[in-house]
Amino acid sequence: MSLEFQRELGIKRAQELNFQSKIWNEGGKSSNHEELDKRPILSLLFNEIKRGAVKHLFVYDQSRLSRNDTVSSIFRIECAKQGVTLYNKEGKYNLSDHNDHFMKQILDAVGQFDNAQRAERTRLGKLARVRQGYWQGGPPPYGYELKNRKLIINEEEAKWVRLIFERYANKVPTLDIKIELDRNGVEPRRKRGNWTMGSLQSLMRNTHYIGFYDFKDGKSEEEIRIDCPRILTSELWNRVKATRDKHSERRSSENPTKHFYLLKHILRCAHCGTWLSGIYSATQTKNHYYCPKKEREWTKRPIDAEDKWKRGRVCEMTRSLNIEPTDKLVWDAVLGALEKSSLMKESIRKEITGAGGQKLQVSAKEAKARDGKIKQFQKLIAKLDDSLVELETDRLMGNVTPAQYPKIKAKITDEKINAEAEIEQIQQLISGAEQQKNWIDWVGKFQNKIDNYRNFTPEQKKELLQGLLTTIDVHLIDKQTHWLEINFKVPLVGDQLVYKDIAQKSKGYTVKEGGSALMIEMASRPYSKKKPYAITS
Repeated sequence: MSLEFQRELGIKRAQELNFQSKIWNEGGKSSNHEELDKRPILSLLFNEIKRGAVKHLFVYDQSRLSRNDTVSSIFRIECAKQGVTLYNKEGKYNLSDHNDHFMKQILDAVGQFDNAQRAERTRLGKLARVRQGYWQGGPPPYGYELKNRKLIINEEEAKWVRLIFERYANKVPTLDIKIELDRNGVEPRRKRGNWTMGSLQSLMRNTHYIGFYDFKDGKSEEEIRIDCPRILTSELWNRVKATRDKHSERRSSENPTKHFYLLKHILRCAHCGTWLSGIYSATQTKNHYYCPKKEREWTKRPIDAEDKWKRGRVCEMTRSLNIEPTDKLVWDAVLGALEKSSLMKESIRKEITGAGGQKLQVSAKEAKARDGKIKQFQKLIAKLDDSLVELETDRLMGNVTPAQYPKIKAKITDEKINAEAEIEQIQQLISGAEQQKNWIDWVGKFQNKIDNYRNFTPEQKKELLQGLLTTIDVHLIDKQTHWLEINFKVPLVGDQLVYKDIAQKSKGYTVKEGGSALMIEMASRPYSKKKPYAITS
């Protein structure tokens, strides 16, 4: 009942008894705080009863005093000691009378039981609604909106969710993604200004985007997995997760980068697999790429090791690369490969865009085999779903420990996501090669810029290289020579058009794939002016 209605009843009862009345109003705190020390108004009232200033007390029902058995008992004892008569909507109780006191105890117990039952019905009703897919509390995640209290995709926001994941999967720094969102006027859900690095990282851990989320009941600690509309593919989710894991490893051992490095997170040590770091100091004339594994392994060196100072003990990459000539050599080599590529010149216009091009064909046997693999993965996913249900049952029955539960659940979930990604890849092979799709997406962005590549800013160059390359593996051949193995995402190195009839090119052609790697010889730092840079492919 409303507080105003309770107030009116109390005043009316006081008037009937020819008493003056004083209102003790603490709002709705009796519903939220059970301890006496957290209810200052009730504490003041208790002190007034204790000193004998209150002899008649009206409450609408017992729950208005407290739903806590301890607090109720304290009030009953003190009211009986001070001879206080207690009134409620049903009558009055002289708590110094044994019969009234006993009846009050019974009514208190009934009230508490009723409240407990009501709370349990509310909790079970909430769980039932959750299982039916109804959203419970708070704003929906970015990319979604509510319709009839269920999540549906907000297409305007969803396109930015996809952009965030695509950019991050392609190794675009989170700061650059934030700047792009802010520049396009994209506001976060809470609209308290611009995006933050933390909000973007949190968004990229949100499983809603791959079609599920976990709801945990606070009382039973039961976790329920709820399906929701999917925005991303499992394949893209896995790529982002892999990139995030790599960044996490680097953050644990690297200091923040203050200087811009064109090839950082692209150059990789071929000897130990570590991403090369950059170092720049104008005062100390330091300006080179180097393998940082020696620095990261420093604390792991045994103190008494005789060879702890030995050069190359941790990694064979003992010579660094001058940044400026390395950047120039790689940039020129990549653009040279693009300019020579038949795939760039002709396949974009004909084969890939479909303007008179040829489509990929698969045989009936291949199609049947792929369909069979999809069915196998679908069966696996169904079994993994059953395993998650069984795991939750085992947790509730105590068959798995609290420490084992999250690890097992994460393992099953990862296996399910991987199976979904496999299905997506097979489906992409059926409809067309995934690399071609990625290539089309990339070309759509850079096609208008490629003719003006000489004027690219350093940031544009980095974005172009990240779109084209997987890694550049650096091999130290000797004290004076490195080999740079530039690995492209598309096999365009040395590709060519093969015409069916050279005399009559209108009869069509096919594209003969090239290689994905381009080898470059590079002088070590300090480089010798006598030793030229040469592309050997």
